[in-house]
Amino acid sequence: MQHNDSAHQTNQTPTNKIPLFFREEHSGFIARGNFMTLAMKPQLVEQGEWLAHQMSEQYRLLGGMLKIVQEVDPTRGKSICSDQSCPTMSAGSASYTWIDQNRNPMPLPAPTYTKHIQTWVGGKVLDTTLFPVDPFATAPSIPSAAQQSSDPSYWLGKPSGFPQRYEAELKNMYKQMFRCYAHLYWSHWLAFWDLGAYRELNTCFVHFVNVGRLYGLLAERDVEPMQPLVELWVKQGVLPKVGKEETSAPGSAGGMGQGGSQAVSAAA
Repeated sequence: MQHNDSAHQTNQTPTNKIPLFFREEHSGFIARGNFMTLAMKPQLVEQGEWLAHQMSEQYRLLGGMLKIVQEVDPTRGKSICSDQSCPTMSAGSASYTWIDQNRNPMPLPAPTYTKHIQTWVGGKVLDTTLFPVDPFATAPSIPSAAQQSSDPSYWLGKPSGFPQRYEAELKNMYKQMFRCYAHLYWSHWLAFWDLGAYRELNTCFVHFVNVGRLYGLLAERDVEPMQPLVELWVKQGVLPKVGKEETSAPGSAGGMGQGGSQAVSAAA
């Protein structure tokens, strides 16, 4: 308990500029090994099918992490993430608003926002017009990279029957799920620490980020609230270097948390 009290005191020190979850000593996982083995597409699996599998798995893993802060504590009569503790959906200096039916931004308490995301993503995964489930008489052919680039009518998942909007839908789903992870870290990491579950959170999140970066599902600007942790894992060799990281060194883990606030609307 003394160890936990020390973590709370350190995390709440006004002069402390680096949140505990951005520190190397708290960046570990529940398992050792190469996370690329979980993310790399098998050679004979079409990429659209592989990403459908990944999306279903990532949705399941995120749900497990959210459940920790959503379940009502019988001794307190409320959940860790409540309308009182989290009146807005935020992650550090970033705040997120929902989009109503008239396409207007609408602030929501974090519990409502995250449940909307779970319902929305779950509905997408079960939508057979987006994730077709009809069996094939024969396995679809897997086009080479050269064939894909030379075919102007090609889109992700086309050989397996996924619609043309499939890639855009995946990116939007991934963006919203990332916001849930970012909120868990910025608002509830100490709860995971107290429960001894922060390594489980790291393990789910690093797998989520690895898949998103590897297949281009995460935009750089959307990763900003958690960029120091991503850069730390890149520096450690846990995550591969992609894009600009291949030619520039990772930045300092102390670079977050000092900028002005920014409001971002959901594209759901």
